Amino acid sequence: MRFVFSCLAVLILGLAPPVFSAHAATLAKEPALQENFYGVQILDSQAWVVGYYGTILHSKDKGLTWEIQQSPMRNSLFQVRLLNGQGWISGSYGTVLHTTDGGKNWRAQATGTTEHLFGLTFVGEQTGWAVGSRGTILHTRDGGRSWSDSSLSEDLALSSVAFVNSTRGWIVGEFGVIFQTQNGGKNWIKQKSPVEVSFVSGESRNLFALLFPEPENGWAFGLDGVILKTRAGSTWEVVRQREKTSSSPGANHLFAAAAFNGGLWAVGERGTLLHSDANGNDWRQARAETPRLSLNGIAFGKDGFGLIVGNRGVILRTEDGGTTWKRLKIAPHGQGKRLSRIP
Repeated sequence: MRFVFSCLAVLILGLAPPVFSAHAATLAKEPALQENFYGVQILDSQAWVVGYYGTILHSKDKGLTWEIQQSPMRNSLFQVRLLNGQGWISGSYGTVLHTTDGGKNWRAQATGTTEHLFGLTFVGEQTGWAVGSRGTILHTRDGGRSWSDSSLSEDLALSSVAFVNSTRGWIVGEFGVIFQTQNGGKNWIKQKSPVEVSFVSGESRNLFALLFPEPENGWAFGLDGVILKTRAGSTWEVVRQREKTSSSPGANHLFAAAAFNGGLWAVGERGTLLHSDANGNDWRQARAETPRLSLNGIAFGKDGFGLIVGNRGVILRTEDGGTTWKRLKIAPHGQGKRLSRIP
């Protein structure tokens, strides 16, 4: 089994966590609060967190209080995207969930695949893409009611997809590959990647995340802390090198990234939290007491509100744009699905 399924499956997928019975999901141990979180989205004052065991958490007040939203399945959920009351979640074994009422009700959409869908993005309420294992690329033009398959012929895992408009987008994944489309996904052309390696090389230089704060400037993040930058989206260069020793703090894999107020952020393995100014050339560990666990997702909203999510129920919250991060401690309230913060 290739490295992607030892790295993504263990650190991100969580393919071997415990199975919880109905009795276990009590006040003593609520699976939604104990297991891994993978994706986070902030929309105004609202926030959603998704993770293992079909977990969907929702906050209406910038993370001060939380509730568990009902999920129609127990597959791992990786990414969540919401726009104007509509929302989508992608997950393992071809899962895509959809809501039309701000997450009060989530329903499964038919995708026609059982591959894991690691990456998800939408441009408007109708047009979206999902990418995943075995070169899977799915595309919808009707809000997810139907998904068309435009998968690659290459057997490699695709980790992230990003579009800057309805026609121009990128995909990154296993072996450091980068693909670009300029016609809305009708054709995907491989771009020259400075970290790409062949399967027969035996090396692993996977790219896990994409970030395009502006249409012409983007970044890719991956194995051993590597960061790539593109100008105009046509060529890519390394701005942060892979470290030579695995014991170096800079060698930790980077799984997600976000932009806020002229700054760039990236999170990853062993509590890695990197920060850079808008040029993205100088990345440094942020001054934050992060737990030594995998941090898998990061998002910012308005007025300095931001969240980081990770393994073992980790949620970090900032109210000042990332100057300070505090770990949230939340617990079930009563016998229902409402959650309250622990001071």
